[in-house]
Amino acid sequence: MPKSCVDCQTILRTVEQVFSDGLNNKPDADPFSPVATGRFTNGLQSWEKAATQGTCTLCKIMYFCPRSESMKQVHAEVERNDLLLWELSGACFDGWIRLSLYTDRGGWIGTQPIFQKLSVTREEAHQFESLGGQVGSSTWGPRAANSLRHWLDGCIESHDECQSLPDSSLPMRLIEVMPPGTDYRAAVAVDNINALSIDAMSHVKLLSTADLPGDVKYLTLSHCWGESVPIKLSNKLKSIYAKQIPIEDLLQPEVKVFREAMWVTRCLGYRYLWIDALCINQEDENEKAIEVARMDQIYSGATVNLSATSASCGAEGMIFTRQESLYELFPCDCKTVEMGQEKHDYLVAYVDENKLDEEPANTRAWVFQERILAPRVIHFCRNKIFRECSQEQLDELQDYSLWISIPKQASQAHINLISDEGLDGLGKEQDFYHQFRSRLEIYSRTALSFPQDRLPSVAGISKAIGRYMGLGEDEYFAGVWRNDLPKALLWKTRYSLGNKNWDPENAGYISPSWSWAGCEAPDIRQKLDTPPFEDLIEVINIWTVPEKPGGSHFGKIRDGGLTLRGRLFEMHRKRIGDGFLISVQDGNAGLKDELYFESKSLQTTRETEKRTEGTLKEVNIYWDRYTKDLERVILPLWQVDASLDSVPWDDVDPEILYFLPISQFTYQERAGTRILMVGLVLQHDDSTGRYRRIGLFEIEEPKWDGSNHELRMRLLKGSMVELTII
Repeated sequence: MPKSCVDCQTILRTVEQVFSDGLNNKPDADPFSPVATGRFTNGLQSWEKAATQGTCTLCKIMYFCPRSESMKQVHAEVERNDLLLWELSGACFDGWIRLSLYTDRGGWIGTQPIFQKLSVTREEAHQFESLGGQVGSSTWGPRAANSLRHWLDGCIESHDECQSLPDSSLPMRLIEVMPPGTDYRAAVAVDNINALSIDAMSHVKLLSTADLPGDVKYLTLSHCWGESVPIKLSNKLKSIYAKQIPIEDLLQPEVKVFREAMWVTRCLGYRYLWIDALCINQEDENEKAIEVARMDQIYSGATVNLSATSASCGAEGMIFTRQESLYELFPCDCKTVEMGQEKHDYLVAYVDENKLDEEPANTRAWVFQERILAPRVIHFCRNKIFRECSQEQLDELQDYSLWISIPKQASQAHINLISDEGLDGLGKEQDFYHQFRSRLEIYSRTALSFPQDRLPSVAGISKAIGRYMGLGEDEYFAGVWRNDLPKALLWKTRYSLGNKNWDPENAGYISPSWSWAGCEAPDIRQKLDTPPFEDLIEVINIWTVPEKPGGSHFGKIRDGGLTLRGRLFEMHRKRIGDGFLISVQDGNAGLKDELYFESKSLQTTRETEKRTEGTLKEVNIYWDRYTKDLERVILPLWQVDASLDSVPWDDVDPEILYFLPISQFTYQERAGTRILMVGLVLQHDDSTGRYRRIGLFEIEEPKWDGSNHELRMRLLKGSMVELTII
């Protein structure tokens, strides 16, 4: 029975009244306007106390959140004596009412539970509650198994876009988790799924797929390896595991995720499971290279991918004890009699936050690829299970649809290999390239244990998209498609989201400098604008060399380059006072003393308030290396001419770099037409005579003082030269 404090009793009565008055379904209402507001009379500290001590169920729902770290940060920024207010809104939630909390300073705080009114008999209420989902219950059980089997059958039968890759070949090995003759349906039918656990049925073995039919059905597993995986296939274990994987190996605490994945596979009625650590010989580098190169077929050919989404290592497993209930039933005072049956009104409350992208496994680069390649994914999270396919993403509460109406969500575009919804103004081929770059932008925010896996861990996506476009690996170079040049060169870094992903000095060779793959930035933004681009360079040749002779261009490489014709401008960069200044050495006598301030991205909105008179003309540069970006991150946003009074330009030795304009395009904004020129910042390699990319520059006009037209025109007047970037 839920408990309620005085303030939450007021909120619940107000929610019930809003439903009774029909204020949540007014067709002409502003969808974001509140339908009721109030004040937490006992204040912020009372709310926190009721939530943490469990004396009020609704306070606890609003206080605790899957994003606990971000919640801690929000709470830390709130003054303890701030007023706490609440607000109900409902017109935009399809019959639901949303509850939000905020302080008198205007900041939202806590989770935002939503309510639906439910009118049922006592017996129906007990049936509803018997489905489970309460705090302390397991996330895995007969209901979950039956629901997932039903969802899988429906998706396979009716979702054409979710079908497994028809021409994929089987992986080299599979794990046989279901001994021949096992009647899994009988165990599930009588709610005895424990009879299918590894403890109850320990016979599991590894087998070669050479003797299996090509259309055999299997599942895959996505998981975080953590510091290490205690059992991995090796030369010594191949013959042992082919007979039976010893139960003592499977019962190790760190193997919990494998053990539970085998149990789930059995409960879903499948015989075979693929796990990377057990199905690939980890001591055979040649076999690893072959199987890694086939990840697109392995995951695309599976029926469904099981994802240990919330686990950061194998010991955490994929089945959890709920720390929060899926929902809460709050009884109302109202009751009615229909057809001789007494019905009681309840308010169903739940938090519909979906933070799948922030779960531990989904922040890993390899898992990001697996999630996209698989036709379907089942996410095993700490408090609930999500189902995901190319068409939809379903909350576990869909299992309660006889009583409550949970709206289905469309699948997120970035987890689909290719979206059918093209962009206006782009042809089919250019739309594919655009979608590929948009996937890379999200992929860049994922983590890798080994930086040299940067290209291999996205190779499956690249190969699969290549099949859609009819392109082979001879058109693919270090994460860039030949026909997507030069736009594919226009990526830029964003270090404000965090530190570097790895130390480039110790990472070894990953890619040529013009490829995004070798950049250690935690966030790499691709050029996703759609207006027609005017190319300012001519690509002559592009090449990469696989790490091993005869290796795939989709995998690791050891060399690469890009030869082109363009306008190359020497520029001198100097630290003067509290900023970096740049001069362009283009031979223009009238502008030889003209200086440009190297601007940076805003760190805080208050920086915009500090512009002073005499600010220099600007050029915006995004440095590829973290150390380079760090040089100016603590410097002021604006620079003034007066700084040259104390440090003359000629007294400082310059850093000699080069501007190479790549493209420019025109686009419309409310204020009028704007022009953006984008190009590379290069460094000359004196030992080879070639160049390396070290950054990207942008010149946008009109600027606040109209100055950028001058610089853009200077960079359009040079002679075309041939150069090679490595």
